[in-house]
Amino acid sequence: MIDKNNKKELILILCVSFLLFFLKWALSFHFFVSESLTIKIINESLIDSHTYFHYIKSLANLNFDSLYSSSLTTKYFLPIPYGSVVFHSILYKLIGDISFILLEWIAIFLFILIFYSIFKLINFTKNTAILLSVIFYVLPETLLFFNSFGIAELNSFTGNFYNLRFPRPLVANLLFFLFIYILIKSHINNNMFNFRNLFSLAVLFALSLSSFFFLFLNEVITFIIYLLIVYNKKIIPQIKLNFTKVFYALIIFLLIVTPFFFLLFKTNPDYMERMGIINVSISDKIFLLKHYLAKLFHLKLVLVYFFLIFTYFIMKKFNYENLKYIFIFYILFISSIISPLIFVLLSNKIAYLYHFNNSVVVCLVLLILILLIVNFKFFLNSINISFNNNYLFVFTIFLILFFYNLNSYRNYINYTNDELRIDRNKIIDLISNNSLIKISNSKILSFDKKIMVWSILKGNQDLNVIDGTYTLRDSSQIEDDLINAFKFLKLSKKDFNIFISNSKIGYRYNNPELKNFFWQKYTANSFYRFNKSNDFDSEVLDFLINSSPFYVHQFALPNFEIIRMLDKFVKNQTIKTNNPDIIIIEKTHTIFNKVIVNNKNYCKKFDGKKLDLYILKKFCV
Repeated sequence: MIDKNNKKELILILCVSFLLFFLKWALSFHFFVSESLTIKIINESLIDSHTYFHYIKSLANLNFDSLYSSSLTTKYFLPIPYGSVVFHSILYKLIGDISFILLEWIAIFLFILIFYSIFKLINFTKNTAILLSVIFYVLPETLLFFNSFGIAELNSFTGNFYNLRFPRPLVANLLFFLFIYILIKSHINNNMFNFRNLFSLAVLFALSLSSFFFLFLNEVITFIIYLLIVYNKKIIPQIKLNFTKVFYALIIFLLIVTPFFFLLFKTNPDYMERMGIINVSISDKIFLLKHYLAKLFHLKLVLVYFFLIFTYFIMKKFNYENLKYIFIFYILFISSIISPLIFVLLSNKIAYLYHFNNSVVVCLVLLILILLIVNFKFFLNSINISFNNNYLFVFTIFLILFFYNLNSYRNYINYTNDELRIDRNKIIDLISNNSLIKISNSKILSFDKKIMVWSILKGNQDLNVIDGTYTLRDSSQIEDDLINAFKFLKLSKKDFNIFISNSKIGYRYNNPELKNFFWQKYTANSFYRFNKSNDFDSEVLDFLINSSPFYVHQFALPNFEIIRMLDKFVKNQTIKTNNPDIIIIEKTHTIFNKVIVNNKNYCKKFDGKKLDLYILKKFCV
């Protein structure tokens, strides 16, 4: 991307990316100086990034039968999305926890480097290319700060264009942006069938497919449309002429993706159900296509289409030279619209359809931004105005870094008194400093997901209850684990009923705590409900059947499932209590504040504001 003669730009990008990265970790080490590195990385992970860290550990150890139970065995394999995890797993294996921090810096550096290279291809000066790349990096947070009207599309863009959420968009979107760069460069140089380009695309397609299918589909359709437009009737002769290179590229692609499909086909069907994989019939396809096409022709989008068509012809007439750069972004947007149609038509299974919407928004905003930037540059050039001033460049970069870090500082200060984090850190210190406890061999009972992830990263293989996406346990086994935990903690049927009940939170029905265990199994909207059931209370059903099929994170149990699980709670007396060595309870929780722990077997080692720690008496020192 940067040749040997441009080392200054490379060093500058390294420095800028470091300044975008540094403050977050400096503040963390300053305010939480005693916090162990593992839990610090979990606490500092953006949004729900830590919920994917178990994949890193599993792949690093080549452990594909994740159960985290000493009493269970499985014939299944965990379908690790290794395309966006493999880099973390390799570095984690080599240098441990510090790899998470290092890779954040590398990711920011690569983002700026990729967009710098894209803007250089579009004939921007080096300084302008770096400046625009930095602006693109801070843009999502800037838009989020100024989006006081709560515009849904802007929220979608800010959450899905680029940020440090692992593995997507942190890694998956870097692959997508690299694909854009290769396509533009190949188009400009007219050398798409160069082996280096074909090899790079084969690797990118394979990594994208095994990390985030929705971006992969967009990439492939973009590539096909590009070939059909540019080569037209010459595409078949070109493929024949370059058959050997195309064949080797295809082999490389298959070699990389084959293990991923093996893991998918060999995984637990219950796990795939929890991950939201749904079988669809012809009537289901028709329903989804009608809904999607209705959204496509919403007035707001129709106006956007007219705007894009108008700008295309304006550029063709007045700015034709730059149209070749915009051309790729037009195809990306068109492909993002076509992708869900092709997917629904061809696939017999679907999952997480809302990702298609996010992809459309990202491609649309990216197209509009590039349109504005390229045409603004053309306008300035036409009136002989240039901003290629080093002092102005340095000042602007400094200003962006200052306000970005100032905003980060303000956001961070709000979390320095997080009582839950402080209690969690103290508990982990107590466990880690207890010479009698070996965390890798201990049985742990906690409903805290960050404690679960910390335990897994520390090599623990015995969690009494566990997030349904971390484990290959059958869903019935997860139910048993929950019931066992409730009974062990002396919680009642009424408490369990509250825990599994449906409730409306915000704009949708959701039960975040139960959802941690069953995830998409109980997705509920106008398109899908568990077992296609209508067995809900009338007000719940009315809301569900009028909600978008893209509300895949809406969660509600049919009444017959609630009754079955309550009946199981009462009747299933054969569940053997697996006494944990360590119990961590959220004492302010509306249900778990009623917990009773047997003081004959356990001692209370920590009484915090949010969390309590109990350990078996043989470990009490």
